[in-house]
Amino acid sequence: MTLRRQTTSAALWQILARGADRGLRFAASLVLARLLAPADFGLLAATMMVAGIIETVSYLGIDQAVVQSARGSEPRFLGAAFRVLALRGVVIAAVTAALSPVAAWYFESAALTPMVLLIALTPLLQGLENPWMFVERKHLRFRSIAIAAIAGAVAQVATSVGCALAGLGAMALALGFVASTLVSVATGWLLVPQRLDFARDPGAAAELRGFAQRAAGVPFLIMLSNSAPSLVLGRIAGLDVLGIYSLAQRLCSLPSEIALPIFGTVLTPAYAGIRDDLARVRRIWVKTLTGVALLVMPIVAALVVLDERLPSVLYGEKYTGSPGLVSMIALVSLVSSLTSCCGPMFWGLGRPEIDRRSLVIRVVCIAALAPIAAWQGGATMFAASIVLALAVGLVYCLHMARRLVEARRREVLRALVPGALLGGATLGVCAAMRMVFETRGIGDEVLVAVVLAVAAIAMLAAGVSIKRGAIG
Repeated sequence: MTLRRQTTSAALWQILARGADRGLRFAASLVLARLLAPADFGLLAATMMVAGIIETVSYLGIDQAVVQSARGSEPRFLGAAFRVLALRGVVIAAVTAALSPVAAWYFESAALTPMVLLIALTPLLQGLENPWMFVERKHLRFRSIAIAAIAGAVAQVATSVGCALAGLGAMALALGFVASTLVSVATGWLLVPQRLDFARDPGAAAELRGFAQRAAGVPFLIMLSNSAPSLVLGRIAGLDVLGIYSLAQRLCSLPSEIALPIFGTVLTPAYAGIRDDLARVRRIWVKTLTGVALLVMPIVAALVVLDERLPSVLYGEKYTGSPGLVSMIALVSLVSSLTSCCGPMFWGLGRPEIDRRSLVIRVVCIAALAPIAAWQGGATMFAASIVLALAVGLVYCLHMARRLVEARRREVLRALVPGALLGGATLGVCAAMRMVFETRGIGDEVLVAVVLAVAAIAMLAAGVSIKRGAIG
């Protein structure tokens, strides 16, 4: 099978998995928003931030090491990987549990202690993940990965909604995450039940250690960037505001959360397989940039037009944020989407340090701007500061990616033009519809439905365009 056919098949499975996963969770959020209070979602965001700090500080890149290694399909190499993963899971779980009182003190909420203790089970379960699933990814076989992800999503939705109906409040959300991890890990072993060799292998240990050193710090920096709302808004504005922000962020990031991990998980091994063919790497990167811009810009335009009407209609009045909040978070999603086109190439070509430097730039900018913005202007100004910080990181990523693959500036700019034109057209049409609907007194429910339909049509047209000029 050619690389193009492998990549296409892998992408289709990932689209199915991510679409089902995020679609189920989004549908569940519509129900949960009416069963729970904004502070409950704020508690979850704060809890996941605490768990995320420990998880990412100790990131070893075992999955990436298996994908990159020439020995990645050997049972003995995978046995060494499993030992490391299991030990790391135990350590992360213990440290997360120990930090539960600290989290309660920082956010001034005693309810965080049991939440963090429960979430500490998640890394313990993740440490038992089947390393043969990494081999499936290495060879661009995503069927098992997709099925395991869907099974986890179903478990999370069923558990969260069931426990919320039983009156467990924010604990229902945490229980959903634990159930999701348990089911997805178990499904991975059922689908790929191959043996591991636990014999001592100094060479495998040395290779895993070397990759971990090169990858160290990247996920932690990503976590700091993504957890800024919890760290800053949760402390300055309170858990109610954090809950509203979190649900708005979930709405705005839905399209990119479906599309972007597909590029990352599929293209990283694809780039690794053609790393010696620089011209081909450049061609795929430029087409990926074009495709992401085409897919994301129409929905961002629709979100900007709808702004605070969207969470009000979907979640209810109690989740309506300040004017401009949804628009700013939509721009965050756009900039993050474009930035994510570069990361898989850096990793696939064995240059994760470039990704790390770009993340340092983002984190420094966020640390300098976000607290002041949140203190002075609330959630909307906080989101605007995130947009600015991420934009600085995007400029650096595009510059380094262009130099790495020897692309000209005009190639990069030309790659973004189709998405900009489609996004601009979508923005104009949706804004005109909003004016007409407001003039005629048509309700927000109809406006939201029509504007999202226009965005969906634009994204469908983008998908057809991308298919005709397929990557590869």
